[in-house]
Amino acid sequence: MKKTIKIISIITIMAIIISIVNISNAFSFNASLSSNDKLIAGQEVKVTLTLSNIDMDDGIRSIKVGKITIGEEFEEITAKSFSSTTWMTTYANGGLVLMSGTPITEEGVAVTLTLKVKQGITAKSSAVSFENIVASSGSNTGDIKVDTKTITIKAEGGDQTPTTPTEPEKPTTPTQPEKPTTPNKPENPPKETLPSRLPQTGEKEVITIIVTSLMVITAIFGVVSFIKYKKIR
Repeated sequence: MKKTIKIISIITIMAIIISIVNISNAFSFNASLSSNDKLIAGQEVKVTLTLSNIDMDDGIRSIKVGKITIGEEFEEITAKSFSSTTWMTTYANGGLVLMSGTPITEEGVAVTLTLKVKQGITAKSSAVSFENIVASSGSNTGDIKVDTKTITIKAEGGDQTPTTPTEPEKPTTPTQPEKPTTPNKPENPPKETLPSRLPQTGEKEVITIIVTSLMVITAIFGVVSFIKYKKIR
């Protein structure tokens, strides 16, 4: 009897785990960096982050770039270095968060980073990296992550060279939900602290599955115990 209950419990737990994995694995997207500018002293360089191959439930609502690194040939990045026609941008502590009031389903430019090349530089190239790029639709997807994206800006006579693959990584486990805001496109707020996770609400369905499974296990255990009690009497 105990063996039967144990087997039922193991099967139920496995079903819950499979359900959680399927929720995350169903979604993906891709991102890439590009630029048409050269590394010229005193000039500006524009680097664009483009989204593509979006398969994110009803679309992407938020994007977080954990860290943006640039070569010493560029001047320091500020909140005003970023511009976007579709996303509200927040830059703080070296990272970037993009928020959209409506879900984004079509590929296109998410944000443009404008860098100023320092005077007197002699380097032949300099790199720009967007690290730990994570997106969420805010509903059922969890945090979907892609590889770090890097582009090398070259001086006159060279081409810009992306140096990272474009294949998306497997998604991470959904984290604690937060309700996303839905503003239009206000100005970039100065010196804000980036959230530790992206807003999402996909965990509610998982909790419902777990609670339901536990209720089923409890009911089965009660029935089995009652039958065993009747046999003993």
